[in-house]
Amino acid sequence: MNYINKIKLTLLMYVLMPLLFGQTEYEKWLQEQQQEMAKIIDQENNYMASVTKEFDQYKKEQEQLLKQFKEEVEKKWDSFRFSSPTEHVDYDKDLNARGSIDFDKGKIEIEILIDDDPSLNKNEREEKAKLKLEKKLKQISTKVAQDKKPILKDQLQTKSGKKITKQNVDKFAKESIQSQKLKLRRIKSKDGKKRIKYTANVYMLPDHLDKRAERFRSEVLKQSKRFNIDPAVAFAIMHTESSFNPNARSHIPAYGLMQLVPSSGARDAYNYVYKRDKVLKGKYLYNPENNIELGCAYIRKLRYEYFKGIKDNQSAYYCTISAYNTGAGNVAKAFTGKTKLKPAVVKINQRNSKQVYQYLLKNLPYNETKKYLRKVTDRVDLYQK
Repeated sequence: MNYINKIKLTLLMYVLMPLLFGQTEYEKWLQEQQQEMAKIIDQENNYMASVTKEFDQYKKEQEQLLKQFKEEVEKKWDSFRFSSPTEHVDYDKDLNARGSIDFDKGKIEIEILIDDDPSLNKNEREEKAKLKLEKKLKQISTKVAQDKKPILKDQLQTKSGKKITKQNVDKFAKESIQSQKLKLRRIKSKDGKKRIKYTANVYMLPDHLDKRAERFRSEVLKQSKRFNIDPAVAFAIMHTESSFNPNARSHIPAYGLMQLVPSSGARDAYNYVYKRDKVLKGKYLYNPENNIELGCAYIRKLRYEYFKGIKDNQSAYYCTISAYNTGAGNVAKAFTGKTKLKPAVVKINQRNSKQVYQYLLKNLPYNETKKYLRKVTDRVDLYQK
């Protein structure tokens, strides 16, 4: 029995005990229960503190690993590139090749490094570079997410118009690289070696965004129905957070399609769904099903718990969208200057939804959140079906 159920049971006994026993027995029982309640609360606070400490340690380890990785990359490359919410960057183990997928622009950029060997002529170097570029393009074109499906499924095609499969990816990579003039740049790396960087670009199909959205449609609809939220809002938030990139990651760090932060939104949502406080690491949150479940659960908690007192549904969603980015306290602060929700809800209910939207755009504490609210709201209509 978790501590919430224990508290509920104890409250019930507060009502029944005076009816069942005398005053002395009741007072003795009451004192024992107060001590037990204090013990339970103390245990829960200690557990929550240990979870927070565990996350802080995890974050510190991740930051250290990233720092070490950055240092290794910068020994060879002229610049460091790393994944972001809408861009996935993938390095080979030897760090001599990297591919990046820009999910906003629908662009794949492949870069490779070759030692500036004077014994090779221009054509020999270029042929060597093209083979390495083909290999990296093939690898990133078929790279899978945590759900074992290719990240770029149905978003690339051969010159003849066929979708990329394991059977034709070699042909796709070869014709994509061989048909273009490569960009090259000579660099002097920090490790003292002279290298040549070759770059090739490949573009995804025009409807690449729609293909990714469709991939996650059934899960979004399932979880939206489960948590009684508007699926169009969930889609619009996902679109804005990651452009439907299942490997999305920000520096915060936030992970996955709905950019869940382990120490806040993910932790809050997991506790809400499973009644357990837990540190959720990147591997768990990169899984699309896990991410969509907790993202939709977090939207529900914002809409129906934090903002349950808002009478107008549209106004409540404007506040929910803003809070997904900046937290409920900052939404309250926009209306009252303080982070308490009840006084803010009173102010919100004095305005219609259009007025609430305009007020948020004017008074939210951060410009980032104002832009976020505009983007998500504009995109809701794209998913109203």
